[in-house]
Amino acid sequence: MTAVSQRKGSEEPASARRSTRIRNSTKPAFNTPAPAFYRCDHCHRLVIAVPSTSPSSCASFACCGAPMTALALQDADAPLAALHQPHMTVSGGFDANVLSVTVGEPPHPMAVEHHLEWIYLYTFQGGQLKFLKPGGKPGATFSLADDDAYVYCDRPVCKGSRCKFNCKRGFSAFCYCSQHGLWRCTF
Repeated sequence: MTAVSQRKGSEEPASARRSTRIRNSTKPAFNTPAPAFYRCDHCHRLVIAVPSTSPSSCASFACCGAPMTALALQDADAPLAALHQPHMTVSGGFDANVLSVTVGEPPHPMAVEHHLEWIYLYTFQGGQLKFLKPGGKPGATFSLADDDAYVYCDRPVCKGSRCKFNCKRGFSAFCYCSQHGLWRCTF
């Protein structure tokens, strides 16, 4: 409703107007614990398991007649970490809620013998998985919706029109390198 329509005798009270802006300054809670990743050593099938409240609740998985291997996170302080650390950039607002993940400083190689196989984004509502192919870019773009697109601010006082909606915290990006295993970065 515009001010012009109010002056022309509109009967709708001001309280009936709706705003698309979320005025809460707290982020939503995560619906599920962080995932565990399992991979078949023979066919390279991937299983993403979401444990219940206890970390030991993930069942063992089998594929190709053998148990699947649980992928262990690589140490963020390892010498190869700069090449494998995911970096996230959030673009937010009312019309676009997108998170871009790029891997490596400099960018991770994407050759057939050494490349990123996939990137998984752990979000408030669960997660999203993008498979990558050799020769492509070492990154992926994820579209966010519902609680994942929730715009909140860490500051006690909102900056109004100057707010950039880049205050999301808690998302994690996991990437899997064909030679160096699983890596994670939490935003």
